[in-house]
Amino acid sequence: MSAGSSEDKKSNSPVRADFGSPLGVIGRLVLAFFASQLIAAIFLGIFLGLANVSTDIENSAGAQFVYVLLAECIAVGLIYLFLHYSRNRLSFRDIGLDRWPQWRDLKSGLLGFGAFYALLISSTIVLTSLIPSFDVDQAQDVGFNTLNTSLDKLIAFAALVLLPPIGEEILMRGYLYTGLRSRLSFIWAMLVTSAIFGLAHLEFGRDAPLVWVAAIHTFILSVVLVYVRERTGALYSPMLVHGLNNSVAFVIYFV
Repeated sequence: MSAGSSEDKKSNSPVRADFGSPLGVIGRLVLAFFASQLIAAIFLGIFLGLANVSTDIENSAGAQFVYVLLAECIAVGLIYLFLHYSRNRLSFRDIGLDRWPQWRDLKSGLLGFGAFYALLISSTIVLTSLIPSFDVDQAQDVGFNTLNTSLDKLIAFAALVLLPPIGEEILMRGYLYTGLRSRLSFIWAMLVTSAIFGLAHLEFGRDAPLVWVAAIHTFILSVVLVYVRERTGALYSPMLVHGLNNSVAFVIYFV
């Protein structure tokens, strides 16, 4: 028996389906990511124009929520199409949604959340020791610049804490990781998935400097998310860890 087969037997997520080449999987993931944001922005702009509403999306909690909701739904919809029209006629069942949540998902999620913060604290200590100028307080743009009321905060909570753990896990630890894992070893699939997830949080295209601290933190977060995805065979534990992490960030930013 090969080493790869032994690894899959130890894991609860044996790879059955072939998603195509790793570059093809990455390309489709990138297409879904950017297309969803562009289409969501166009739809929201058309709606605001028809409603004769002039507002900066980032300064309107309601508009920002609609944008996030549209982007997440479109991205997930594109992933569904990629799966459905693939050579093997795949589905969400093939990327970690083939069963109902179980109590072990809760346990794995809580343990994963604790492991992430232990790794986060350790890595921050190491980075600041090796690079004294490293800015651990560099602010990340989360898209909600103005929250004036309790309703605004509730809307922001839904957009930042509830929606991304579902949409992003389906994209990243669902489609991307599972697709890479069908051809690559666990380590390589984990590293590539986490590198792409970290790069997505560098915030390219803005006037501010690249947010390296966010990229590093999300890379570490993804390593933990991939691990619990591999061990549990489903996306529920990663969604829980992701949601808990976003909850902590929400409290730091807005409470």
